[in-house]
Amino acid sequence: MYHAIVRRKVRTLWRTVGSGGYRQAVALAAPDVHFRFIGDTPMSADLRGRDAFAAWFERFEEIFPGLRLTLQDVAVQGPPWNTTVATRLHIRGTLADGSPYENEAMQWVRLRWGRMVEDIVLEDTLRLDRAYRTQTAALAS
Repeated sequence: MYHAIVRRKVRTLWRTVGSGGYRQAVALAAPDVHFRFIGDTPMSADLRGRDAFAAWFERFEEIFPGLRLTLQDVAVQGPPWNTTVATRLHIRGTLADGSPYENEAMQWVRLRWGRMVEDIVLEDTLRLDRAYRTQTAALAS
């Protein structure tokens, strides 16, 4: 029953976060959340704390306005004091030069008593890096 409740809450959260409402994800985070966006791109991150987590989302929204993330699947395991949530995401949008962008990502989250203590995101970094370069070039023009 607990896992079903967490799955439902994750699906609800991603409907909001996926359409730009990142503040709800930040509100779910523990004060010392550890966020990692894996890869070697300008969007990569390894940071701690709710403020840094929020700042990463703000930067993401600034660089990729209108980009939408859709939850494809979610898996939950573990007890309330150490819950693991794995998600599969589809990313879609239009870049500043009018070209389409699509990507996919996996997310690994650890919850402790309903608070996100760790969030690790793995996205196809080659596609993301190309999109980042397209965005920054278009926005600089």
